[in-house]
Amino acid sequence: MDSPASALPGVWFAGTRVIVRVRASQSDGRLGAWESQESLHTALPLHVHTREDEQVILLEGTLSFSVGDGVHHLVAGDTLSLPRGVPHTHVITSQNARVLTIAVPGGFEQLFVDLGVPAIPGTRPPALDRGPLEQAVARLGVQIVGPPPSLDSVR
Repeated sequence: MDSPASALPGVWFAGTRVIVRVRASQSDGRLGAWESQESLHTALPLHVHTREDEQVILLEGTLSFSVGDGVHHLVAGDTLSLPRGVPHTHVITSQNARVLTIAVPGGFEQLFVDLGVPAIPGTRPPALDRGPLEQAVARLGVQIVGPPPSLDSVR
């Protein structure tokens, strides 16, 4: 039996602290959920999920999402759907933000478990090795289709 999600350690992943809250194995594969703690200018490359839909809930801070041809500016408490097959990316626009992401079906959260480095208090995120990351996301059905946005590109 898996340990409770609250007991899972946070990990550094791509410069961000990530806490996996629900693994697919804890939900009969129905969903995965993770919380990310991100800082100003943190941005994901433009990418497309081919296997899962995502729902993002902004717990703290502000961020801007590009989804398809639209731009969405979120504040704490806002939520946004990210349908599979639609390119999306985001950039943090506040000093810090906490984002809860739920993916249906689950499985994508395994990326953080497999490639994350324990976020021990007092440690800083390690440099990102893009090679293993690109291979891992490809295995999970994610296609990187563009660079991360800048703050100016999502205004």
